[in-house]
Amino acid sequence: MANPGILPYTNTANVYTTLSNTIVYTDKLRISTGNTAVTYNVYAMGLTQSLANGASITSTPVGNLYTANVQIPAATTRDVYAGAQNKVTVIGANWTALELGTASSAASGSIGQGS
Repeated sequence: MANPGILPYTNTANVYTTLSNTIVYTDKLRISTGNTAVTYNVYAMGLTQSLANGASITSTPVGNLYTANVQIPAATTRDVYAGAQNKVTVIGANWTALELGTASSAASGSIGQGS
């Protein structure tokens, strides 16, 4: 899906049916499963901070937030933390993920907003 822009309080949300190491643009995802369970994980990206002198500093990516993929049972809807600008992978079939909220915490250093 196309990036709707990193804007606070946006009314546009992406809906996904595949996420494989995909950057998300809001802090939360609502994952709804069908007749099978799925697992997911979030890869925390390094943030870039712009300095007053025009230079930038990028932190080292953290890696997966969870030591093991988190399971969501079949026929379940769950709101999960993703963190704007982090990469999410969902493994399984027959599910959807909807971006919720605004772009804030994970990208706050990049876009100059508080979390």
